[in-house]
Amino acid sequence: MAEHNLDAHLFINGRWEEGKSGSQPNIDPATGEAVGIVTRADANQVEAALDAAHNAFPAWSALTGQARGAILKKASALLAERIEEIANGLILESGKTQADALGELRRTIETLAWNGEEASRISGKVHQGIVAGSARLSLPTPLGVVVAITSWNFPAVLVGRKLGAALAAGCTVVLKASEFTPYSASAIVQALADAGLPEGVVNLIFGDARAVSKQLLASPLVKAVSFTGSTQVGKELAALAAPNLIRPVFELGGHAPVIVWSDADVEKVVQVTASAKFGSAGQSCVAPTRYLAHPAVHDALVKALVAKAQSYKLGHGQEDGTTLGPIAHGGRVATFLHLIEDAVAKGAVVETGGKRVERPGFFVEPTVLSSVPKDAEVLVEEPFSPIATVQSVNTIDEAVELANATPYSFAAYIFTDSLRVRDELVRRLNASNIGINQTAPSLPDVALGGLGNSGYGYEGGTEGVLAYMHLRLVSQSAI
Repeated sequence: MAEHNLDAHLFINGRWEEGKSGSQPNIDPATGEAVGIVTRADANQVEAALDAAHNAFPAWSALTGQARGAILKKASALLAERIEEIANGLILESGKTQADALGELRRTIETLAWNGEEASRISGKVHQGIVAGSARLSLPTPLGVVVAITSWNFPAVLVGRKLGAALAAGCTVVLKASEFTPYSASAIVQALADAGLPEGVVNLIFGDARAVSKQLLASPLVKAVSFTGSTQVGKELAALAAPNLIRPVFELGGHAPVIVWSDADVEKVVQVTASAKFGSAGQSCVAPTRYLAHPAVHDALVKALVAKAQSYKLGHGQEDGTTLGPIAHGGRVATFLHLIEDAVAKGAVVETGGKRVERPGFFVEPTVLSSVPKDAEVLVEEPFSPIATVQSVNTIDEAVELANATPYSFAAYIFTDSLRVRDELVRRLNASNIGINQTAPSLPDVALGGLGNSGYGYEGGTEGVLAYMHLRLVSQSAI
């Protein structure tokens, strides 16, 4: 396996510096060994990052959209040139396979490039006035300093999504990236700096998550906060943001149902959903998790899922032939085992998997559970691991009831050729991202946002850039 030094530090006002609040190892989850360190910011460095972003805002927001977009597009091109090197680092710190790492980086490159183009397309609207000779203008105006907080499960694309939209809007950013995956964020920030991003426009910090978040969101300089992560943390951040009325853009948890109707092609269902279910070891908020199958296809679906789960070759992402890597850290292993034990104790059947793999790192077996009772925790708590549950549903009403039984309302998947079944399910499902006979990827050109406990606000599309802007209304008449 390739050697790689994944040391990561802070980037404040255009300069890299070591954090003054200690350090922690950057762990390869496939071996449990350190591949670098990440240094943590103290309170003074957090304040310096806020000040740098605040001071850089007037000049950055005054640039034309074309000028801001040119930097984003150049950074995208630099990432494309460096993709192999960055992918190796992403594999080491996240446990992804090479295919997953390269795929994520290509999405990141696309996201920065698309937002670079969108920066020049954002414009206001002219509306008729209410008296002769008058007009009303709706003018998008950058909000100011944005705090972006990202998770470890997609450490490159999440950073690219937040930075791309905020920078295209003309905002400056303090990025609090995950200490589990610091190298990926550092590589993207370095590409932006190399592309000519002015000092202070993006500042990268690591540190104690609660303390840093509390300090950032207590600052009157911050005008918006974007977060991707768990619903629990999202609620805590919303409470911190409330006193200063900081605008939130949150993408939170999910627990996606997959409704497989009687006319579905079972082999196609598994072929289409497997990469989303087991890719990145199931650590995705849009991962299919709860298969709800009509009795006519239930047994065949279980059999096909088991065959697919057993086909994966577990290993380090840098090893030839590896098709599934580890989960992120030991805490996720404990959660995985608890969910399996709870489900089995309540009557679920382990069709395959269900155990930790006895080897270095944080490997667990791809798992399929059937006969899962409604009170099993795995049906309520987002598993964020390679667990697929299968339940039988006889009617559309029953499918809707089970699909909507969790507090999450993010992704859902439907497999049927019946227009009647499809249309009724789309109308009744509590989901903001629905795939019909396919998955539903989050791409940079279309807005996507969660419902309920899955978040609020939008990322992607024009709406994702406007999330960091205020629409000023200017009414004018001739004298």
